[in-house]
Amino acid sequence: MAKDEIEVPADSPLFAGHFPGHPILPGIAHLEFVERALGSPVTAARSVRLRRPVVPGETLELALLPGEGGWTRFEITHQGKAVSGGAVATGGERSGDWEEPAAATGEFPILLPHAPPARLIRGVIEVEAEGIVCAAEIPPDHPLAVEGCAPAFLAIEAAAQAAAVLEALARRDDPSPRIGYLVGIREARFAAPPLPTGRPFQVSARLSGSAPPLSIYEIAAGAAVTGTISTYITTDAGSRTTDTAPGG
Repeated sequence: MAKDEIEVPADSPLFAGHFPGHPILPGIAHLEFVERALGSPVTAARSVRLRRPVVPGETLELALLPGEGGWTRFEITHQGKAVSGGAVATGGERSGDWEEPAAATGEFPILLPHAPPARLIRGVIEVEAEGIVCAAEIPPDHPLAVEGCAPAFLAIEAAAQAAAVLEALARRDDPSPRIGYLVGIREARFAAPPLPTGRPFQVSARLSGSAPPLSIYEIAAGAAVTGTISTYITTDAGSRTTDTAPGG
């Protein structure tokens, strides 16, 4: 069993814009830690559980354990307590395509607590009672972007943000942004090569189960990324943001 120590300093760029005044490590960063430790791009993830938020200044311990069928299990802990865990796969063909937005998107109310560079949603293309399609884009200064490219699994974060927009739209009495968390990835496949920054792509989230504040969504970014995620949206006023910057 391989183990790595991961320091998450208070000034880490991973906290930029996630969230203003209430910095929390993006859940997708856990896959980034695993990918770095493996030294190979992660192409699938399953049974991932994010048990508690990571805040600035914490030191984490990552353990990698061999799994079955080419999967690698991982466990991330802090001071001996579970933070996250799951299984990932690397390698395989990358044949999926990134789908560019099918229609131009206009301005829409600020429904996300994220600020740049963490905010990935740029506009709403289509919305129904239980589903949403959005235009997303990885900014060049995103902390997970390297030399103009971002890992394909960052589309999961874009899908989670799309889901947060859908949930805000459903709160007709109070659609103000609320901080939410990615708490699980059941099955996800990243079939595309790294995503160029500054390139719009289409992402969707469709509600498949809900027991508020927990919700389950089927997500997709064209044929490039597919999967199922679980999210947790806070309900108390103290966890809401007052960010009102323009854009998505």
